[in-house]
Amino acid sequence: MPSVHYNALIDSGANQVWKLLKQFGGISQWHPAISESLIEDSKPGGLVGCIRRLTLENGAILRERLLAMDDSQLSFSYRFEEAPMPVEDYVMTVKLVPICGLDQTLIQWSARFDNRELDPEGKQLDIIRELIIGGHDSLRDYICH
Repeated sequence: MPSVHYNALIDSGANQVWKLLKQFGGISQWHPAISESLIEDSKPGGLVGCIRRLTLENGAILRERLLAMDDSQLSFSYRFEEAPMPVEDYVMTVKLVPICGLDQTLIQWSARFDNRELDPEGKQLDIIRELIIGGHDSLRDYICH
């Protein structure tokens, strides 16, 4: 099972970053590749099992189910229910680690998935890595500017 791990700092306290990230349906506020995000069936955005529906810039639809939300550990996980990508069993976990004595937060992004098609050159890994890094950079820019 391929996986992508990306760890990077944001110049902001963990509580501020968590306040934004735990709004599971609010990703379109800060991610430029997502033109619209909403929680289906009018459920609360932090309720485990809820599904967020994302409309991407190109009009494609992505649906993600919240698997876990842990305020004490500053982490959450979700999986793709429907995605315009040739992957299955995609699960993303995001965890925040406060940096003691500094107004910084380490964000750990971790995704695992199976490819529906052979990918000997690792192109799907590169696409997922670029999505994660782009998302992190967008979040950083939104919070820090």
